[in-house]
Amino acid sequence: MLLLQHAAFLTLYRGNRMEPGLQIESLEPMPTRASGPGAIEEIFATISQDRLAASRKILSYLQQSSDPKPLANAARRLIFLKGHDSHDYKYSSAVLEDYGLMAPPWRDRYLAASAFYLKGSAAPDNDLVKRTRAALEG
Repeated sequence: MLLLQHAAFLTLYRGNRMEPGLQIESLEPMPTRASGPGAIEEIFATISQDRLAASRKILSYLQQSSDPKPLANAARRLIFLKGHDSHDYKYSSAVLEDYGLMAPPWRDRYLAASAFYLKGSAAPDNDLVKRTRAALEG
């Protein structure tokens, strides 16, 4: 029953954040200007400005990199710093876990599409992080 309920609600989220008419199989990669750790920083800075461009940069990064872990680790770090509710945490955990279980032709596009719901580096820190930093400084 839960699976059927989930499937019924999926259509409510279609097209809310992605550009109208854009489909996951037509997403084109966009190279980052930087490479290595700089590329990851660029991707998460772009999420704060242009989620579609960030999605395309993630796809490019994943197609060129043999190791998605640095990207996944950065996504987790930003969710912990900038997430505000349980949905932020649950969504990112599910996406990053499912990525490793998916077939190669689809997993890079799947993770790239998640940029529409991940946190960018320019998002404000959550209140707990602010209070913790204030306590450590004082």
